[in-house]
Amino acid sequence: MATLSGGGFVTAPPQADELPTSSQSTLLLEKKKEMAEVQQQLDRKKEEFRQRMQRCQEKEVELAAKQEAIKEQVRKFDKFLKDNDAKRVRANRKAFEEIKVREAKESEKLLLAEELKKQLSKKKELSEELDRKAVYEKYLEHVCEHTEYFEDIENVLKRYETLEAANQDLRSRVEAAQGQAEDASASLAAFVKSSQTESLVFNSQIASRQQQLDSLRLEAQDNESDLHRKENDVKDCLRQLGEISMAIQNIYLRCHVRGPPVPESDERLALYLSAVQQRVNDLQAIEAEHRGARTRGALNSGGGGGTRLDETPTGRTKGESSLGTQRGAVGGGGAAAGAGYSTANTSLPDSAKLPKMA
Repeated sequence: MATLSGGGFVTAPPQADELPTSSQSTLLLEKKKEMAEVQQQLDRKKEEFRQRMQRCQEKEVELAAKQEAIKEQVRKFDKFLKDNDAKRVRANRKAFEEIKVREAKESEKLLLAEELKKQLSKKKELSEELDRKAVYEKYLEHVCEHTEYFEDIENVLKRYETLEAANQDLRSRVEAAQGQAEDASASLAAFVKSSQTESLVFNSQIASRQQQLDSLRLEAQDNESDLHRKENDVKDCLRQLGEISMAIQNIYLRCHVRGPPVPESDERLALYLSAVQQRVNDLQAIEAEHRGARTRGALNSGGGGGTRLDETPTGRTKGESSLGTQRGAVGGGGAAAGAGYSTANTSLPDSAKLPKMA
């Protein structure tokens, strides 16, 4: 049996208790009939589906057209909004500019009002000044009427301007002359100050040079006194050296018996002292030899008891004692005179020494 479901007509399977009782042809006709009905229903459904699809397509076309229309309206509306925004911005800008212009005009109006007040007050002052100076005009007219030098007030004013210009010129000349005089005074004061400074510097230099001159004079006097003292010392030394040289020469002449004379040279005094020393050494050797001989003679003569009257307690005779004293004096004088030449004597060569005197 065919039943209508949500998806169309479906033939239900035969139940177990519904066994075919009619013939096969009847059953086939029924099935064909059912199939025809189902086919009709299917055709109707297809037609409905086709109609629905057509309506859907028409609706889609209509919807697309509406969408295009809506998009066009949206574009127009966006353009309208943009135009409105631009117009609003221009209107705001224009309003702001107009506000600024209005404020500027207001401020200019206030300034002009202030300027008007100032001009009115100035006009009032000028009117009052004109009223005050009308007296002078009347006076000048009276002067022109009663004098022959001026024909009208203009000539008086020109004469005044000429005199005023001359006065200004004279004042400028006086000021220039005063400025030049001040500059000259300043330069003179600077010159005087620099001259005084230079004079003080020169005076200080002269004082310092004078002090240097005085110190140099004192130093020269000290040097001169030192020179005189040194000259006197040199003279004393030369005198002492001459005396010593003469004493050495005298002693040498007393000691010199025979032999060649000493040649003139720088070592002459040393040679004199060497000869005196050799002479003294010879005399001391002779004395020692004589004393030894007398001692040996006294011992050989029997042991001599007692002392001779002409002998001293030391065993010397008076003559020998006096001779020894004279020799010691001679030796001491030679030693004192030749103290500075003993070293030179030791360094003399053998050829420079004098021969031994008898």
